[in-house]
Amino acid sequence: MRQLNREECWKTCFFCNGCSCDRKISRFHIDIPITLYFLVDNSISLVLLSNMVLQIHRYLIIVDDIWDESAWNCIKAVLVKNNCSSRVITTTRIVGVAASCSSAIDGNIYKLNPLSHDDSKKLFYERIFGSEDACHVELREISEKIIRKCDGVPLAIITIASLLSHKSNNIHEWDTVNKSIGSGLEKFPNMESMRQILSISYYDLPSHLKPCFLYLSVYPEDYTIFSDHLVRRWISEGLVHGSDVDTLYKVGFGYFNDLINRSLIQPQHVDSRGNVGACRVHDMVLDLITSLSIEENFVTTLDSHQPSDLSKKIHRLSIQNNQEHHTMSLSMLSFSHVRSFIIFPSATKLMPPLSRFQVVRVLDLEGCRDLENHHIDGVGNLFHLRYLGLRDTNITKIPKGVGNLYCLQTLDLSQSGIIDLPSTIVHLRKLVCLYIETSVKLPDGIGAMKSLQVLSTVSVSNSPNFSKELGYLSDMRVLKIFLSGTWDKNYEKHLLCSLCKLTKIKEISIQSSGVPTKFIVDLGWTPHNLQYFFGNIPRLPEWMNSSLSELSTLIITLDKIQQEDLGTLGNIPFLNYLCVTVHKIKKAEERLIIGTDHANFNCLSEFHIHNDSLGIMFVEGAMPRLQTLEVTFQIREAKDEYNNFEVGLENLHSIKLVTIRMHCSGSSLVEVEEADAAMRKTSHVNPKHPRVDVIRYYEDEMIEDEEKSQLDEEAFKEQEIILEKIGPWGGNTGRKRDIKVSPRYLRSMRICCGDVIDAFAFSYLDRNENLHETPLWGGIGGTIHTVSNELLMHCAKPC
Repeated sequence: MRQLNREECWKTCFFCNGCSCDRKISRFHIDIPITLYFLVDNSISLVLLSNMVLQIHRYLIIVDDIWDESAWNCIKAVLVKNNCSSRVITTTRIVGVAASCSSAIDGNIYKLNPLSHDDSKKLFYERIFGSEDACHVELREISEKIIRKCDGVPLAIITIASLLSHKSNNIHEWDTVNKSIGSGLEKFPNMESMRQILSISYYDLPSHLKPCFLYLSVYPEDYTIFSDHLVRRWISEGLVHGSDVDTLYKVGFGYFNDLINRSLIQPQHVDSRGNVGACRVHDMVLDLITSLSIEENFVTTLDSHQPSDLSKKIHRLSIQNNQEHHTMSLSMLSFSHVRSFIIFPSATKLMPPLSRFQVVRVLDLEGCRDLENHHIDGVGNLFHLRYLGLRDTNITKIPKGVGNLYCLQTLDLSQSGIIDLPSTIVHLRKLVCLYIETSVKLPDGIGAMKSLQVLSTVSVSNSPNFSKELGYLSDMRVLKIFLSGTWDKNYEKHLLCSLCKLTKIKEISIQSSGVPTKFIVDLGWTPHNLQYFFGNIPRLPEWMNSSLSELSTLIITLDKIQQEDLGTLGNIPFLNYLCVTVHKIKKAEERLIIGTDHANFNCLSEFHIHNDSLGIMFVEGAMPRLQTLEVTFQIREAKDEYNNFEVGLENLHSIKLVTIRMHCSGSSLVEVEEADAAMRKTSHVNPKHPRVDVIRYYEDEMIEDEEKSQLDEEAFKEQEIILEKIGPWGGNTGRKRDIKVSPRYLRSMRICCGDVIDAFAFSYLDRNENLHETPLWGGIGGTIHTVSNELLMHCAKPC
């Protein structure tokens, strides 16, 4: 051994090792030079390192880029627990591997976010010029474009920056590189290193995920891909396998989440439960899979660049824009083997006749508003069709021949101009998902479509027999209905009976416009599989209780709520997301309490409460896992009811984000500032120091402070005024004093009049909702005379 100086120690006490994606763990048994407080002159393997060194020394080991759990298990087996406060840090692109590497006791998983724009610029400029200041002025604009395309991904930034560092400071060369990022890696040999890095992830995919990943090349750059649409396309294409419909969808969403966990696609629209509603493919990853798709003849794309070979059989065709050379390309193509056809709005003019397709399974025309009814003539002859997407089009009529599509699984007509469905649609016995608008009238016989699992959104009054036939759809999982228009009480009876038969229902949405929904409250059912409920109902139903063990998302609008209801909601065992809009909180001296033994909401991570009077209070122990809170209230109402804005936000010990939406109408600037300060105080007094966003609405309807002071004084004297004003006014146009009662408190008014107004009386509610009635004012001998230019009263609708 020999003594090391500080610089030598730093150089020799650390080694860098990445865990190869080759699953043979022997590849990890590399020779590692070891120096831990002393220098060992030879090299030694990982196992020998464990036996000789790790047992007696404190260590920090970093294992970079682990690809599967088995590799980690082999590494972990030789790591010694020596009670020396040692630590192991691992990195991986796969969430499941990260979970296996994390200690159950004190392990933590840190998800890296994309770099901020400022950090992206710093990394980019330092790699090329050494600093941002050294960048030539003429290159700044094109640099910004390139940095934005890299989207905060360090690998992308470093790869592109490395490429540019070997080029001259010529703006045209830089612009060529900028355009190349979205035009295909295979055309630019200088980017081969980037492709090799990205390709590692692709070639590591299991065989069943590779075609699903390549399928993403049908979408253009920066396109938001919704998970449910994508999974249905995979299933329709036969890329997902399963014994029944339930298994297919479960496996399909599993594939989607696997691609998310491998960081191959970027999650979008993530809810509080961690469910990913959509994804986006990074431009550089899209370049890779587009290139691979061309090589494997998996997807043919007509975009701004000509496909490499149009003479091959076309299996999947994506037309993304309208270029002059595309017309010639389409005339050369044979559609006889096309299984998926997707056309995007900018390419609508290139829509080929459906008669050219013979074996197509997926036909998606979403967003193509220039399409007309004749464009889908012959759709009934596409006997292999499994997915038909007409969402957001101006098509107004579906051909009767659609009833011949016996293999059809998904029919998406939402946001289209279609009002009537042909009666033949009930012949689609394999249809699983039907999306329509509330204006659509369903034909009789819908109950025969036994395979239906998703139905959205049906207007009950537009389809009178639907409420009866719904009960026959026993496989229904997702149901969205709309109550409006001319309402027949018989609909309620039939709906109640049908809903009780839907034992597999997981998601239900009941929207109402002018139709009472009390019958939903009285519904005598226990939907044990219910995971999601959305509805506006007068009060909390008795069936919505702790027996709903699967319920995780609840969005409700209530006419009123009371303390007992909070206890009921708090006992729903796995409630994760709660949004409550309540018109009226049952009057009490104090706010409703959240955080009692019966209203803890132990699993809730996101809570939205909308109530004018801000009638809730969080106490110690409330919502222990809550991370996101949104509160909407009216300052005027809250001040009148409780005289303060303190709701105990400091007692939310896991909170990260608080959003406050305040309606300022009828409030003074002083009150608005008071409410603002009370809410922002949370970021200081709460131990988690959450981010607090306060948003003000209707500031233009605030009142002047002097006017508010006058109103406050009058309100303060409200109780005494009633006694002073009893008795005659005096007559002869005399007036003892003005009478002012806020219209929202006025309940009734009684006027006695002959040739002149003799007397009147009124009743009103005070702040505690106690009713007061005045005796008649005026009467015989004390009549109230008016002159022509005197306004005695202004009639307002009682509240």
